[in-house]
Amino acid sequence: MARIAAVKFGEEQMPRLYLLGDLEIPRGGFCIVPRDEGEATGFIASMQAHPCPTAEECRHFPRVIRAATEDEIAKWKRLRVREREAIAVCKQKVAEHGLPMKISTVDIDEAHNKVVFHFTADKRVDFRALVRDLASALRARIELWQIGVRDEAKILDGYGVCGARLCCAGYFREFKPISIRMAKNQDIALAPSKLSGVCGRLMCCLAYEEAAYVEMAQGIPPVGALVRTATLEGIVVDRNILRATVQVMDREEKTHSVAVSDIRDVIEMKDRRGRKIKRLQDLEAEAAAEEAAVADVPPDDETSSH
Repeated sequence: MARIAAVKFGEEQMPRLYLLGDLEIPRGGFCIVPRDEGEATGFIASMQAHPCPTAEECRHFPRVIRAATEDEIAKWKRLRVREREAIAVCKQKVAEHGLPMKISTVDIDEAHNKVVFHFTADKRVDFRALVRDLASALRARIELWQIGVRDEAKILDGYGVCGARLCCAGYFREFKPISIRMAKNQDIALAPSKLSGVCGRLMCCLAYEEAAYVEMAQGIPPVGALVRTATLEGIVVDRNILRATVQVMDREEKTHSVAVSDIRDVIEMKDRRGRKIKRLQDLEAEAAAEEAAVADVPPDDETSSH
């Protein structure tokens, strides 16, 4: 199998995947790779076998060019020190100006003597005075770019509640719209703690299996439906799409796990206000109320005038 290396160019930057080929560079070792119409130095954060049988079939990954020299490694380390110093200076200046912004990352372009800071803020920020101070302190051309909280999580990287690496940092190259409807389609509890990622927005992984859940749920009765089996009649109060089972509450309010294949009849019921029925008693009370309303209406011959 082909070997794929995840190469990081900075301590707080998202790694990119490269084909390692036959090069013998250990994990943590430095290498030279193609990047942005040029070459860059980075270190191998991780390595993994790719299911491509041969390296030729993995040619959509760019190749690691070679191992880095001692001079290139020293230059990379000096640049990281300068980045940390620039971040510290920028945060100090932001505090002095009292600006409502949070500095996330910095990129230093030594070839053009340019320092680019990325920051997050709740609204637009007037940072013209800050740019002048930073240019004087760092003796470089300064650029500040405002990014969103999802972009910040992608740049900084990290681990999600599942224990795996953040999807945005490890797999996505662009963000896709995520809606609460995706959670509803998968019968996920609509609790912020269950749906929010480290960025505070809806988790990107909600989009992974939504289409499959929608397809599998087509043959499963919805919550609130009246269902009948050979031995049971009740209201669906919960369902498990993956197992193709539903939880049915009978007249005595006992809950039974029922396989979808055992259900003979499905009747979707709602009360007069359009709400889902939760108990058989509610359904029976609704029917009794309708019968009483009909009984109170006099026959046509009694209402006609002579």
